[in-house]
Amino acid sequence: MPFYHIAPLGIKSPILTYHHANALKKGVLVRIEVRRKSHYGVICGEVGKPDFECKDILEVCGIFGDKQRLLADFIAKYYRASLQESYNLFTSFKIRYQNAIFAPNFAESKIIAESKNRAESAESKTQAESATPTESTAPNNTLAHFRFYSEPIAPLSQSEIISIESRLNALNTEQQKANAFIESKNITLLFGDTGSGKSEIYFHQIARALARNQTALLLMPEIALTPQMHARLKGVFGECVEVWHSKLTSAQKAKIVQNLHQNRIKIIAGARSALFLPLANLGIIIVDEEHDDAYKSMSSPRYNARDLAMYLATKCHIKLILGSATPSLTSYTQAREKGYLYRLRGTHFGASKNFTLESSIGALTPKLLESIARTIDSSKQAIIFLPTRANFKSLICMNCGYGFVCPFCSVNMSVHVKRRALCCHYCGYTQALPSICPECQSDSLSSNRLGTQQLASELAAALPHANIGIFDKDHASTHKKLKQILHDFNTQKTQILIGTQMLSKGHDYHNVALAVIMGIDYVLNSGDYRSFERGVVLVHQIAGRAGRKDAGAVFIQSLQAEWLEAFLGDYEAFLRYELDSRSHNYPPFARLAMLHFSHKSNERAKAQMLEILPKLQARLAQEPQAKIIGYGANAIEKIAGKYRYHILICAPKATQILRALETLGDIDVDIDALDTL
Repeated sequence: MPFYHIAPLGIKSPILTYHHANALKKGVLVRIEVRRKSHYGVICGEVGKPDFECKDILEVCGIFGDKQRLLADFIAKYYRASLQESYNLFTSFKIRYQNAIFAPNFAESKIIAESKNRAESAESKTQAESATPTESTAPNNTLAHFRFYSEPIAPLSQSEIISIESRLNALNTEQQKANAFIESKNITLLFGDTGSGKSEIYFHQIARALARNQTALLLMPEIALTPQMHARLKGVFGECVEVWHSKLTSAQKAKIVQNLHQNRIKIIAGARSALFLPLANLGIIIVDEEHDDAYKSMSSPRYNARDLAMYLATKCHIKLILGSATPSLTSYTQAREKGYLYRLRGTHFGASKNFTLESSIGALTPKLLESIARTIDSSKQAIIFLPTRANFKSLICMNCGYGFVCPFCSVNMSVHVKRRALCCHYCGYTQALPSICPECQSDSLSSNRLGTQQLASELAAALPHANIGIFDKDHASTHKKLKQILHDFNTQKTQILIGTQMLSKGHDYHNVALAVIMGIDYVLNSGDYRSFERGVVLVHQIAGRAGRKDAGAVFIQSLQAEWLEAFLGDYEAFLRYELDSRSHNYPPFARLAMLHFSHKSNERAKAQMLEILPKLQARLAQEPQAKIIGYGANAIEKIAGKYRYHILICAPKATQILRALETLGDIDVDIDALDTL
């Protein structure tokens, strides 16, 4: 009788050993008893007979596909997650199909009905041995068999292919060159200016995949983008398109998964979790706005969907397109060095932009109000951007725009009001809170921030006849509210839309004539090693929303206007500048990992960090050029009643970091950390 290591799902448990009468494959989903309760688990592999008594596997329920098993194993090893956490990414939604639950949310399932006794026929034996799911006979609200793969998809007919091709927009000469380059590569970074027609190239590549009897996955960073993209995709490809994101109900998700298994869906457009759906014969993955931090999970497993897409593309020979008008410095550098960068220049719309830079920060100045009033009086619309990174405050000179930089890390320091100090959250360097600017000797130092609601109130008082909307996570808390905000703006019911980073996420507003960027200095001086990159990306992305159809204007308030102006028309020039300026302790020159320690007791959290610190230093000493950059309390010292500490390490290769962490036990680690404050 074979014995198996099994990772229970949805509960905190070590790997357990069970036995079964038949041979089962790795990745099989089974039902097991753990602490007198029925749970689901995934087979990790066959093992020898142990020297203790083992329980039987209660039921064989299904199997994960090859790509899913490959991805789950990689996530567990690379991101130092448990197999339970990795496989839960593929099973974290409730599924109802006909009268049975096919894939419950294992973490939330409290009552699991006993399955009916089944007469063991020859057919059921074969199914169990090959680890394929059986036909469900479970009554309503009982657990039934669920398969995590699909049957081979039915090919499109020639008439369907011709119909799709007839609905595609013809590519211009530059787009054709980009399309040909993509055809010649397995992975492409499509660095295309705003309005250069990247989406049209995506659609042509999706059409080619469908013609080859393959499916397609289009990842987007924000669910706010999905309604618009869904409409465009359906207009070309018809009813074989679906969207996937966290705001869908369990019933909606159930319907999508059911249609995937019945091969009614050939294209999925969605947020990062769509990567874990069982798409059969996946032929192409497109990661739009590849630079966006939303692809990175901030909770365990702390994966990056963009990087996982690259892993799948490499291992499974799936075509991958990374698209952005403002690619990350790391992606740009890697693509240029490895020969998969394509630069798509120009704008599909051909509209001009007029830039105005005002040496101010976060204020409705007469010049700005005049620009907004002139825009809405001409029956055009305006968008106003405010940054969201208000978790900490940086100190800025209101006279010259000087930001207080750590002398050891080349990043801006954060204000600690209680300690009356400026602190670097990388190396721990601290200095007294200054009273004057060392650059211009002015005493106009500020760490104040302006919020969306406050700005809307001030703008309503100044322009009482204007229809003003707010587009941030508070006001777009549900999918219904989000769609309503976008509908009101697209139908011009809203004249001025004030928003946070959600405004920058690739929306196509044809009537926007003015884009206003306020408070960008707070991003540029945020204290993160990517603060300049984040700031310039936001400027380019927000500016790209204006003038999509007719001439547009961009109004930027910044005390660093002269510095910004050098990069307004050339993001690639900024990438070259940043590559020369960035410390070699940070990407793209090095890989980062952030070790997190938290506890309700400040002393215990700090003690956890100090206990690991010497062990980690000893391990890193064995890895060339690997080192600890800094450690100490986090910028946000307390969240949800827990005090937080960290250790930030870097090394030329991720394998060096992983080797150093091997013997340190179960530590909360963020590999390839993006948020280091």
